Amino acid sequence: MKKIHFAVSALFGLACFSAHAYENTVRAGFINVQVHSESPDFTSNGPAFLTPQPAGLVVQNANTLALGYSRRINDHLDFDFVAGIPPEHEVTGRGTLAPYGVISKVKQRAPTFFLNYNFGSPTDSWRPFVGLGLNYTQFFDAKSTAIGNIATGGPTKIDLKDSIGLAGQMGVKYQFNDRWSVTGTIAAAKVKTDMTATTGSIERKTTIDFRPVVYCVALGYSF
Repeated sequence: MKKIHFAVSALFGLACFSAHAYENTVRAGFINVQVHSESPDFTSNGPAFLTPQPAGLVVQNANTLALGYSRRINDHLDFDFVAGIPPEHEVTGRGTLAPYGVISKVKQRAPTFFLNYNFGSPTDSWRPFVGLGLNYTQFFDAKSTAIGNIATGGPTKIDLKDSIGLAGQMGVKYQFNDRWSVTGTIAAAKVKTDMTATTGSIERKTTIDFRPVVYCVALGYSF
């Protein structure tokens, strides 16, 4: 009887281990960043005629490769880390700067952490989910283009502050088998930065609210 009891317990333990063996998932895929930027006109410490109004910026969309990692907490919750190859955004002028076209470019890295709630059962092939988290965006390699330097009156240095804000996502995962899956998500985050463009002794400043909506499709491998 003891042997039978031990065997049943062992089988039960193996079954539980098998059901929850793959706690980790890595993902790679494609990201499309749709930017709906808003920014007030530039302010300047120089003469008004050197920054004729209205003069603002529009940040353009970008595509890149997605990278992600998920760690299962229980049947419904998981920790999700989302990142990617830093994309480069073109920035065009608005108002009096519009005729110049692309006046600057900037790259950004935006690691984002989510706590996801997964609907349904772990045995379901399709599992929709929602997540809430925190985004950190760092801007780098910001540079004025040749035409941008003409628009501003000379070589221009651009500085953008880092951003931290809330993020949310919703999506669905399709599980092919125990290891392979594909996930589609739509995410949004609060990304806002103070920008300073310095041309000689003249500083022009504005605040950019990026309001990004990010679409992602990724292939996942669980282990």
